[in-house]
Amino acid sequence: MRLLLIVAALLAGLASLVRHFPLAWAGAAVPENVATLSGTVWNGQAHDLPLLGTVAVKGVLGGIRLETPPGEVNLSGTIGPGGVDDLVLSMPVARLPTTDARLAGLSGRVSLRIDEAEIADGHCLSATGTAATDVLAVNGGQFGWAGPSLDGPVDCADGRLRLRLSGTDGGETVSATIITGLDGVYQTDMRVITGDAAAGNALSLFGFVPADDGTFNLSEQGRWR
Repeated sequence: MRLLLIVAALLAGLASLVRHFPLAWAGAAVPENVATLSGTVWNGQAHDLPLLGTVAVKGVLGGIRLETPPGEVNLSGTIGPGGVDDLVLSMPVARLPTTDARLAGLSGRVSLRIDEAEIADGHCLSATGTAATDVLAVNGGQFGWAGPSLDGPVDCADGRLRLRLSGTDGGETVSATIITGLDGVYQTDMRVITGDAAAGNALSLFGFVPADDGTFNLSEQGRWR
């Protein structure tokens, strides 16, 4: 479903923040559309971050440690000049930055964990981590169909961030490969296997095309910003 495109947009936006933070840490000018800083690099705060608001900033060996106060949107991790370590982001689907009316009123959360990632000149060189969302599982009342929770690995492919999510619940399987770059360009390839007629109706509303083998498929390219 196109819900997954919004997850891709969130991850691409996060990757963009990762690219900018080392500039501030090194004492360069902070991009006005990213954040402003107060305090010191050893004990300070980054303010007005998109999605995150105010984030605590503390200097550690080889980078800075970021952490939000407890709330709906939670972020923690270490960012340095070359990438990130132990980064964890969790947030409600309702807080995703989108004006897509089909997402109004949805429940559920999306989460991202990057154990380590190397980023240089706007390119993802290497990454290990996981991503997950329960948005299909907890919104059956709105869709007329409840799908599985999705999770899978995060890595790099051709300089871009790649997510491979999948899940199975009963006789239904959803798989998706999402690739997105710091330039905002994304590509998705998704497949749903289901024998439920109600599921087929819901998937068609989100642009999935039925195939002769009973699967529903969607491939798209676009730009999230």
